[in-house]
Amino acid sequence: MAGATKRSRKANHNRMYRFYAPMYNRVFAPSFADGHEKMVEVIDANSGDSVLEVGVGTGASLHLYAEGISVTAIDASKEMLAKARKIIDSDKVLATVHLREMDAHHLEFEDNSFDHSVIAHAIAVVGDPGRVIDEMIRVTRPGGRLVIVNHHRQRLGLLARAWEPFRYRLGLGRNVEIHRMIVDKGLEIVSDVRVNRIHSRMITTRVP
Repeated sequence: MAGATKRSRKANHNRMYRFYAPMYNRVFAPSFADGHEKMVEVIDANSGDSVLEVGVGTGASLHLYAEGISVTAIDASKEMLAKARKIIDSDKVLATVHLREMDAHHLEFEDNSFDHSVIAHAIAVVGDPGRVIDEMIRVTRPGGRLVIVNHHRQRLGLLARAWEPFRYRLGLGRNVEIHRMIVDKGLEIVSDVRVNRIHSRMITTRVP
């Protein structure tokens, strides 16, 4: 029964992402732009470094990576990745980017494969946020930075709590207790700042 429920949720999210993909860069991306920019800045990647971006979506962040950086960008949505491919093909992207369709709960990479890893506005829409962070820690080299950008509230009001189930079903995410999850995973918090028009948090951590 649990497996059927997970499949149903995944199918619903896939439908929602197909719906959002054509309008994402026009409607959502402008509100996320500041967070994407700061996310790329804070990892401070050097030429030759490798970065994993989980939940790349339509590729709104890809033009921010510098030349010489190798970016592996994954997403579970074919439609979102098709939009990201168009951005890469437009010659606006300087970094070397490899797009992969992949489930973030089961990263198809060896341990310690990347210098840094990032996830922006996706940790709240996955089925198991803790599992995704575990996988990101596994594939990131010790000492590397793991950056999470997402909306986050320490406390939810009555209306926000009532809205949570519907928000998740619409593919817009849910409130995740990111700070507690980070502490439980043993990650060192380097910085925690507010970004974007929608008051998201950007939490920069270091992998032990």
